[in-house]
Amino acid sequence: MRRVSVLLVSLAALLPTAVSAQSHKPTVAVVRIDDLTHSNASDQLSTMIESALAGTGKFRLIERAQLGKLVGEQARAAGGIVTTNTPGKVGGFEGVDYLVYGTITSVSAKRSDDVGSTLMAGFLGQRGAHCTAVRATLALDIKITDTRSGEIKYATHIDDSQKSATSCNGDAGIDSAALMRSAADKVANGLTTSIYPIQIAMAAPDGSLVLNYGEGTVTQGAVMAVYSKGDPIRDPASGDIIGSTETKLGLIRVSEVAARMSKATPVTAFTTAPPVGAIVRLASAEDVKALDNGTRRK
Repeated sequence: MRRVSVLLVSLAALLPTAVSAQSHKPTVAVVRIDDLTHSNASDQLSTMIESALAGTGKFRLIERAQLGKLVGEQARAAGGIVTTNTPGKVGGFEGVDYLVYGTITSVSAKRSDDVGSTLMAGFLGQRGAHCTAVRATLALDIKITDTRSGEIKYATHIDDSQKSATSCNGDAGIDSAALMRSAADKVANGLTTSIYPIQIAMAAPDGSLVLNYGEGTVTQGAVMAVYSKGDPIRDPASGDIIGSTETKLGLIRVSEVAARMSKATPVTAFTTAPPVGAIVRLASAEDVKALDNGTRRK
């Protein structure tokens, strides 16, 4: 593990120094998290999403007090009382680049018997012991919109679950905060990578590739596809970007992960050497299956 850290730190020293300015960071506001389950978790989840977004270091978060004023302005704009002065902006939200909306659709807990632990407790003299575990599930719909274009930048359904430790003749508790924090991290990761995609930051002399994301976004052992950065394709009617001409260059496998970067090695032949800035995404199920079949044949 020490060798891995030293390697990635030494690679980081070779990367160009990024010139960053706080004013260039997009501003994000968590507008509303509705709770269809009446679990009273919306405020806590909103705070966790804000913390997760702030923790990425890539965004500025609008303060809750200021957000209340903006929500009021948006309501008045919807009623025709005021309008936005910036074309394409959602009414009342000038100065905010991305808006986060969500809905908690399901919160459930299911208790199950742990027969093996119950038998073991009996062997250990705990007669009449009844051992159980609880699995809790949180389902959440998330939508993140770009206020400049009205485009839905990211939309997903998050279904997170957590299983408690087995308890015999006692309560098997679930850490609900950890469950919500996991969901919040996924929201932050989804928004971050949709705006700042995973990219190749450097091609190392040994043929490996350094990616610009690390822990929390990239998983060791994951197979990922590398794409060339293509030209945008625009809808001639609306002018909106509807795709790009990017081309898949090959597959890589993540071999080492550090805090802010990771290292990967090619696992297929590349049509051309992957350049710095090439886009990296999780490989499709079809790609992974083809790769596994090819590996087994060898």
